[in-house]
Amino acid sequence: MAITGVCLAIVVLSTALLTRQGNRLYTALLLVLLPATIAALALPFWPPINQAPLSLFFLQGILIGPAISLAPLHHLKDAPSAWGRTAQELGATPFTRLRLLWLPLLGRPLAGSLCLAFALSVLGTLGIRKTPLF
Repeated sequence: MAITGVCLAIVVLSTALLTRQGNRLYTALLLVLLPATIAALALPFWPPINQAPLSLFFLQGILIGPAISLAPLHHLKDAPSAWGRTAQELGATPFTRLRLLWLPLLGRPLAGSLCLAFALSVLGTLGIRKTPLF
């Protein structure tokens, strides 16, 4: 579940970088954040589930994608769009830009998102197995 959510977050962040539409994506993610997260955690408890657990994990991963990508996207939308172009004009390779520009800017939010993905996947797994928390 966490892998699917992280892959979806990577697609969202890449789209925001390539299209420079970070504000619009951020607003869209805010609109679907609560309903999607609640649906991901409540999905195993809905009556007749005739799906295999693998497809349930996949669907839950898609539903937690907005929660995972919200923190990095918040920092990315506030970054000036000219930074990447300026670094490129100064001769920075794509790897250098990633290492010196984007990783320091998005490092902590990405780490927090990975922790959130892990926590939500544990909660989702407990829900699928219907194991009590205590």
